[in-house]
Amino acid sequence: MAQKDFPEEDEVLFGVVDRVIGTSVFVKLEDYGKEGVISFSEVAPGRIRNIRDYIRIGQRIVCKVLRVDEAKGHIDLSLRRVSSKEKKEIMQEYKREREFLVVLNLVLKNKERTETIVQELKRKIKFSDILNKVLHSPEEVRALLQEAKLSEEEIEKVLELVKEKFKEKKITVTARISLISEAPDGVERIKKVLTDVESMGASVSYLGAPNYLISLESTNPKEANKKLQDLLSEMVSKSKENNYKVEIKEK
Repeated sequence: MAQKDFPEEDEVLFGVVDRVIGTSVFVKLEDYGKEGVISFSEVAPGRIRNIRDYIRIGQRIVCKVLRVDEAKGHIDLSLRRVSSKEKKEIMQEYKREREFLVVLNLVLKNKERTETIVQELKRKIKFSDILNKVLHSPEEVRALLQEAKLSEEEIEKVLELVKEKFKEKKITVTARISLISEAPDGVERIKKVLTDVESMGASVSYLGAPNYLISLESTNPKEANKKLQDLLSEMVSKSKENNYKVEIKEK
């Protein structure tokens, strides 16, 4: 998605402190090629006696857009209204941008060209997404790099380096359960339950009757936990009709 000429109200973004005049802090917004202003009252609550206790010239800061007047070219910003969560997210985006820039530098060996390409790409894609897209939707990134006038050889090297350097780490989520069936064919029923669990992509480890460990691997902790919870819920919901008892002891 192409980036707009001006940021939107409540948008959180990076800026670089350029200068301080009177009670106003002027901030360069690199993503938009524009300048925003933070009044001292939006730097921190309470009276500010020395602005250098809070910011310094050249400092990269995370700020929030309060108001935008496109006709006048005015952008009012706030430093103190940025939450810790918002700051963390933007810092992560900046980190990913730097990581991708390092890869481009390694391939292009031309800092000026690299910076130009980064600015061009940033108008089309969020850099917090770009590494993930290289890993999961490389053709989309390939098209963007082609538009940025990289050669096919350069594109292949960029994609290869990103995949090699930023392999996603797998995490494992587990749940310890007990399975008991008093039916005449109870052993077979339990085997069927565990086979069904494995067919859903989980691993089963025997811990000693009647205990088992259910494990799921994923690069996405949130999705893995949800899938594990859904799997356990299904086991519980089917337990009565299939004549077995399941107890979730630990997750």
